[in-house]
Amino acid sequence: MTALATGCSSGFDATARQSYSPGDGIQAGTGDLRVVSALVVSPEDSQDGVILMAVVNNGEQDEEITSIEADEGEVDYTGSHTIPAGETVLFTADSDPSAIVRGLSTKPGEAITVKISFAEAEPISLRTVVVPATGDYASITPAAEPSPTVSESGATPSGSVSPDPSSSPSTS
Repeated sequence: MTALATGCSSGFDATARQSYSPGDGIQAGTGDLRVVSALVVSPEDSQDGVILMAVVNNGEQDEEITSIEADEGEVDYTGSHTIPAGETVLFTADSDPSAIVRGLSTKPGEAITVKISFAEAEPISLRTVVVPATGDYASITPAAEPSPTVSESGATPSGSVSPDPSSSPSTS
């Protein structure tokens, strides 16, 4: 009887023991925090891209995201900055929170580096890919960039107060 040898390796470098992301995005972590399925979705004719990801807090204390940056554009990060203890927070095009890369110079198929900084934990930097807004991602489009408010008398910067026409002196 002949024994069959298999090509399985063992130890810490075995392929079966290595971490991998089964989805389209990538994963990275620090301490009790993990970022999973991270990628950027951008329409072919756009200079904006939506950061899709899940941030998992396996710790016993809330954590705060202090910033999200990209090496290819400016990130417009809106909504909640808290990652509650024991919970997962999803970032999508219409979620709270959300993150849009504005002025994206990277095109679909190319790589981009995204850095997520936290109040207490070490930052997570990950190199992920920009995918086209087609197929499963066709409905994922970046929100329009906020623009200044316009009044009848002309442009008014957001947050400023326009004079109330009803309080003008009467000429009768």
